[in-house]
Amino acid sequence: MKVKKYVAETMQDAIFKVKADLGPDAIILNTSKFKTGGFLGLFTRTMVEVVAGVEEKNTENEQQNNLALQEIVELKNMVYEMHKSWENDRFLQELPEEMIEIYKYLNEQGVYNTLSKEIIKLLDKRNPETRDELLSCLKLILREYIGEGQGIVLNGQKKVVAFVGATGVGKTTTIAKLAAHFVLDEGRKVCLITTDTYRIAAVQQLQTYSDIINIPIHVVYNEKELEKLLNFDLKGKYDLILIDTAGSSWNDRFQLGRLKRLFKDNLIDEVHLILSLNTKSHIQKEIIEKFSIVKPDKLLLTKLDEANKFGDLLNIRNFCKLPYSYITMGQNVPDDIKTADVDILVDYLIGDLDV
Repeated sequence: MKVKKYVAETMQDAIFKVKADLGPDAIILNTSKFKTGGFLGLFTRTMVEVVAGVEEKNTENEQQNNLALQEIVELKNMVYEMHKSWENDRFLQELPEEMIEIYKYLNEQGVYNTLSKEIIKLLDKRNPETRDELLSCLKLILREYIGEGQGIVLNGQKKVVAFVGATGVGKTTTIAKLAAHFVLDEGRKVCLITTDTYRIAAVQQLQTYSDIINIPIHVVYNEKELEKLLNFDLKGKYDLILIDTAGSSWNDRFQLGRLKRLFKDNLIDEVHLILSLNTKSHIQKEIIEKFSIVKPDKLLLTKLDEANKFGDLLNIRNFCKLPYSYITMGQNVPDDIKTADVDILVDYLIGDLDV
């Protein structure tokens, strides 16, 4: 124990010195009073003496305890990883060589491990006898997981379709591709609306596309202007109205709230959430969760040409049940966009396996 003596004019001052010097854990061991100064017993002052102590921290023991705790955490992690590895090893030992190849391939493509195992178990139950049968069964299973694509279907009805997504996913270019497709390939009357008034370049870019395709474009600044356009000015005049919105961070509550206000009162028939396939899985999941505030109906995948792994084609559908609508694989307008045909997506995913 560290022990020290303190002298002050009052007990309060003495205790203050103790706490300031030894800290809040100090213990008062003894107190006494004595007189000092004066002459022949006159003009003396009464002083207070306090003896206090505090337990000295054993820094060496603390360091040892911290090291021990760290070792325990590391040991737990090691045991967990060993258990995972052991489970995988046992899982693999029970599989024929060709299925092991598929399992490893799916993992290399970034498919979640639990999802890869589910697929392999389903594949094993079908008991394919040849490699061709194995690949055929795999394609059928992947088709079930990915699901049929659902593009924009008009069927004689007028539709208003909005597109949302994080910054940099290629939203404006994708809308231009769709507009060109419906005008040039399907002969539809199309109109563009942009609410992206934050980036001047975005309006100019869409204006350039609208001039080339020869379709009108309107810029709106708030939900009231959008409501007036859709309910009065443009109502019944076009087969398809495509709405571009400002890209935003999925953590930007202000922008997400603005989008939610724009889409009120059933003005929009469909909302497509655009995702870039070169974004990491956990970010994709977070984007989908945050943009759920605008209640998207479909997912549109961009930048397949920039992705080096395609496991997220499965992962995204595993944690989000919304169908895919379109995929893009380049910057060319009106090319480089296709309906999200499930067979095309399966081919992307299987890749070199089907050789």
